[in-house]
Amino acid sequence: MKQPEPLHDLLHDLVHAFQILAMDGQGSGISGHLTARLPGARTFWSIPYGYGFEEATADALIESDFDLRTVSGTLPCNPTLNIHTEIYNARPEVCCILHTHSEASLALGVIGSNLKPVTQSGALFYEDIVLFDEFEGIVLDKKEGASIASRLGPNRAILLRHHGSVVVGNSIADATIAATVLEFAARVQLQAMSAGTPKLLPTAEARQTKSFLQRPDVVDLRWQLLVRQARRHNPNFSYERTV
Repeated sequence: MKQPEPLHDLLHDLVHAFQILAMDGQGSGISGHLTARLPGARTFWSIPYGYGFEEATADALIESDFDLRTVSGTLPCNPTLNIHTEIYNARPEVCCILHTHSEASLALGVIGSNLKPVTQSGALFYEDIVLFDEFEGIVLDKKEGASIASRLGPNRAILLRHHGSVVVGNSIADATIAATVLEFAARVQLQAMSAGTPKLLPTAEARQTKSFLQRPDVVDLRWQLLVRQARRHNPNFSYERTV
């Protein structure tokens, strides 16, 4: 059965995002989460519990409701996705969420440090990332997810103490690009901190840079480059849904 165009585009972009993030080293085994939904939807799409990012073919994707019940597909949803459902509940404009345990972002959280504006690309997160300076164990219920959503507030990203990061976006492209930028910026910040005291970007210049990086044409160009890179990296991969 032919899918409606918005759903087809969402699934098409979601599979590419999984492959891009796997290529970037952000899969985190079976512990990473990437989800997306159509605007305002009370369901979301992801890979089944136990799958890695690199295994995310279009046919493998499942749709789940906010009680983490599979509604399209047969395999189970990840039981820790209450982080996502509570953010979706709190942020109607958010259409894509990524939670990963990528090394540099995780390391910043471990030492209790937030990302600072020390790189041009990292200015994407200027005044837009917070630190959740608590650890509540595995997020298995809505209360814990709500705590993270509350601390995230209106921001683009949150670093979780001992637990990695969460990045949100109003599109799959927006969130995916931001996730790759966050890991790069965190890695550079850690290297700079090991060598001395990093100098921060001036406020006006950081805001101007952030505004440029958020322009739709810039986001689209960066997304299309990532898509081309993913396809070259894995040319025989199936990006289209057949079931």
